[in-house]
Amino acid sequence: MAHGKPTLHHLENSQAHLILWLLEELGIEYNLVLHNRVQSRSPPELKAAHPLGKSPTLVTPSGRTITERSAIALWLINTYDEGARFRLPPPSPGSNDDAVREEQLISLGGATLGPLLMLKLIFGLLVRQAPFFVRPLVAGVRYALDRAYLDAELALVVGFLEAQLAPAEGETKDRAWFLGTEEPTRTDFSLMWYVDWAFQCGWVDFEKYPRLKAFRERCTGRPAWKRALEKGNGYNLNFSQ
Repeated sequence: MAHGKPTLHHLENSQAHLILWLLEELGIEYNLVLHNRVQSRSPPELKAAHPLGKSPTLVTPSGRTITERSAIALWLINTYDEGARFRLPPPSPGSNDDAVREEQLISLGGATLGPLLMLKLIFGLLVRQAPFFVRPLVAGVRYALDRAYLDAELALVVGFLEAQLAPAEGETKDRAWFLGTEEPTRTDFSLMWYVDWAFQCGWVDFEKYPRLKAFRERCTGRPAWKRALEKGNGYNLNFSQ
């Protein structure tokens, strides 16, 4: 375990909440620097921690600065999870619940699901911010994009994630976590961001995906999640309101 406390730069209404949740799950001491958005953007002072000025940003006790949620989670778990509660255990014989599947699911979130949700967000903001006289035209473009591409692609990816929580061969009940573990792993800490973003914005009808709905409820019901909400400075992801 590293000596000293890591420092998390936490931006309101951002992915930083997922790292704050992990810190609370680990039960370690840490420093928390809260940042508020300026005109819905990251404030200039975040660039003092990292040139990109993004959040989450973690500064380790040795002074190393780590960005990107998955990389931060990897470092935190490898450094502080002494009981291996949140580490991916060696797969059992014949199981595909290994590091390759972990990377596949995390990459699916960042490279496939995330861009779809970002397009949803961008076009929602365009409609809201468009001048009144062109707003119907912009809304029509968004509707056409949703019908022609986004909604079907979202259903495909979300349906795939739903299937990953089904019982694997030899199992008799739905999985609580994506890799069949007793506790969440980096995969779950990562994918929860996309699931919760889609849920809060109402872009996915989660009544059609009961396993993902139960997964989200399982995450938000954990005491560490609730403590993170209390210590952070906001976690509203419906930016297009």
